Amino acid sequence: MSAVITEVKGMAKQIKIKEIAQLAGVSAGTVDRVLHNRGNVSREKTEAVEKVLAQVGYKFNLHTSAVSLTKSYRFLFITPQALRGSYWDALKDGVNQALDEYSDIHIEILHREYDQFDNTSCQACFGAALSEAVDGVIIGPTFQNETLAYCRELTRRRIPYIFVDARIEGAKEVITFCTDQISCGRMAARLALWNCRKGEKTAIVHSGRKNQRRSTNSIVREQGILSYFRQSGMEGSLLHTTLPSGENFSSEMETFFREHHEVRSVIVLNSLGYQVTKVIRRSGRKDIRLIGFDLTEQNRRCLEDGGIAALLCQRPQSQGFYAVRTLISLLLYGKPDPNQTGLIPIDLVFKENLPYYREVIL
Repeated sequence: MSAVITEVKGMAKQIKIKEIAQLAGVSAGTVDRVLHNRGNVSREKTEAVEKVLAQVGYKFNLHTSAVSLTKSYRFLFITPQALRGSYWDALKDGVNQALDEYSDIHIEILHREYDQFDNTSCQACFGAALSEAVDGVIIGPTFQNETLAYCRELTRRRIPYIFVDARIEGAKEVITFCTDQISCGRMAARLALWNCRKGEKTAIVHSGRKNQRRSTNSIVREQGILSYFRQSGMEGSLLHTTLPSGENFSSEMETFFREHHEVRSVIVLNSLGYQVTKVIRRSGRKDIRLIGFDLTEQNRRCLEDGGIAALLCQRPQSQGFYAVRTLISLLLYGKPDPNQTGLIPIDLVFKENLPYYREVIL
């Protein structure tokens, strides 16, 4: 599948300080002193400025307040293709939220997408991305070798880049925003073994990919699962099966669940838990608890109706937001925010606490 390029969002229109000054009947310097709380402004003028700020919904950022508003930047955002309500779409929402937050800087973000189940699509996407003149790149990596080749060229060109969702070993990114995938795997394993009886087994579901290539996250998560099962003396209770890509469910996978009655827990290594739920239901099984990843719209519905028992969530909106904010800090001040950590909390969501999760968690 060919790469796709779309504009995520340009600069949101923001009223200028000179315009605020005119509306308030004061000088631009007075507005600047009010915004920065520098004092030496009468109460009457302060109230006039604050009234205008409230009326126009002015967004003020300490992060960018000292920066010339004439600066402009162009970022490239590269991720797997995303449907509305999917994990990667939520990450894109976080990027757009950051653009709203820092709308006093002119930022253009271009979005390139690739098929996360096809490494040749990923390679083609990165190849096309090299033709873009950009100031920084945000990458959602899936395939290690293809990502490393692209990142080496970015390093050669001295273009800073940030990873979201997963880190690629050997790269020289500014920072990676992601959860601890080993911990994710171990948490999923703990849930699978909870109240597990003798003779019961757990199935790990992999996604079918072209050329038998697996994503970085699924590999590391499985390492966490295996380590927890080994330490629990339950390594022999693991089985493996594969979910084909897309919506074509294989009869072989349905047969797997019909024949393996000892399977009582299922761990889906990616955000396709809702698809595996369909397969399990078609097999006639009602005694399986499924543990999946990511609070997508489809997974949310399955959590509500009991098809999924629990979801481990990685706050994709936060990842997108922090990635943009970090690139801004790096380009404006020559270094990222020293207080920013790349490690994202892991949220464990059940049906009972689902109503308390907002669409965007920052």
